[in-house]
Amino acid sequence: MKKVLVIQTVERVWDIAGYPNYFFGHDKRLYRFDTRGRVKINKRVLIGTTQGYILKRKFFSLAQLRPMLRRHVPATDHLADF
Repeated sequence: MKKVLVIQTVERVWDIAGYPNYFFGHDKRLYRFDTRGRVKINKRVLIGTTQGYILKRKFFSLAQLRPMLRRHVPATDHLADF
């Protein structure tokens, strides 16, 4: 089997409070930065009858995640040039 590198761009839309390496993209999927700085997709899991995601080995249901979401504000580099 041959591995193929796929490069795609993801627009960061929602950040998760308390978890700076995790974010939701414009396609409504959860992504995270791994230790090498690469972007990985986190899959939605089903535990019992509850859907959610695992962040840093802890399960969060969709209802628990919703209040933790913050709109992503892109860094503005021109503010650091004063």
